[in-house]
Amino acid sequence: MKALIRADASVDIGMGHRVRCQALAQALVELGWTCCFVVDRRYQAFAAANDYFIDSEAECLALASNADLMILDHYGYLADDITALFQAQPNLLVLDDMNDRGDFSAKWVLNPINQTYSANVEHALIGSQYALLRPEFLARSTQFNHASNQLLITLGGTDPLALTLPILQALNARGFLMTDIQVLLGSSAKNADAVKRFCQDHAIALEQGLSDVTPLMGRAKMAISAAGSTLYELACLGVPTIFAQVADNQTRSLQQHVPLGWCDSMRFDTLSENERRAQTEALVKTVVAKWQDDRWLRTARDTALSLVDGRGAARVANCVTSS
Repeated sequence: MKALIRADASVDIGMGHRVRCQALAQALVELGWTCCFVVDRRYQAFAAANDYFIDSEAECLALASNADLMILDHYGYLADDITALFQAQPNLLVLDDMNDRGDFSAKWVLNPINQTYSANVEHALIGSQYALLRPEFLARSTQFNHASNQLLITLGGTDPLALTLPILQALNARGFLMTDIQVLLGSSAKNADAVKRFCQDHAIALEQGLSDVTPLMGRAKMAISAAGSTLYELACLGVPTIFAQVADNQTRSLQQHVPLGWCDSMRFDTLSENERRAQTEALVKTVVAKWQDDRWLRTARDTALSLVDGRGAARVANCVTSS
C-alpha cells in the first residue's frame, strides 16, 4: 500500500506541516504502508532526498491517481482544488486547522480542534485525540520531572518572526534568572547566530535541531512557545505555556485552548515591528507573573495532561487502514 503526502516546509511556511505528517507516516509504516512526500521543488532544501519534487500541482494530481492514499497538508489548496484531488484519488485525507476554505469533498478530514464539516466529507476525525505527535511523546510527562525551575523557550522550527532574541532580552531586563532558561532552536531558526551569542554571554542553556525534544519539554516548569504543532506536544507533556502566535492558522487552536486555562497567548503576526516590541514586553510581564503562581501552574499542568495522550497518529493510521 502506497501513501503520498503533499506538504511543504520552509522558513516562511514553517516546519509544522512536515513534522506532523512525518508522525502520521511513521504510524502508517508500522501498519505496512510505504509513504513518500510530494514537495514543491522550490522547497527542496527542507525536504528529503527520496521525496517526489514537483513543479506544478498538476503533477501532484497525476501522482495521486497512482497511489492508494493521498494525504494533503497544504493551505494553498482551496475547496475546488481539494475536490479535484479527491476526484483523482478518492482515498484522500485532508489535514486542516482553520476550516476556512469552503466546502470540499474528501474521504477523511483531520482537525485537532472542534470544527464542523459538510456532508461531502465522509469521515471527520475531529478533536485533540487525533493530534499528530511523534512516538516519543507516548512516554508522557509522568516520566519527567517538572519540579525544576526551567523556562523553555521554543519558537518553532524556523522562528519566522525572529522573536527568540527579543524575548530573551526582555526577560533579562526584568531580572529573570538567565540560568533558569532553556532555549530550543529549530535547525533553520532565523537570527540563530545572534541568539547563540546572547545565550553564551548570559550562561543560557541552548540546543538546536534536536530530533527528540521530549527531555527538554519534560523538564520544563513552564514554556514560551509558538502555537503550531508544538501546542499539542506541550499539552501532552503537561507544560503550562504562554504562546506567541506567529501565524494566522494558529488562531482557532488558541481560541479553543486558552479558555481551558492551561495556557495564555499573545498575537504577533499581525503587528508592526514597533508593536512587536511592546507585545514582547507584555508577554514577558505575563510570563513572570505566571511563573510565580504555583496554584495556576499545578492546575494548568493537570488540565493540559487531560487533553492530549500522544496516540493520535496511531488512531488516524488505524482509521485510514481499516476503512
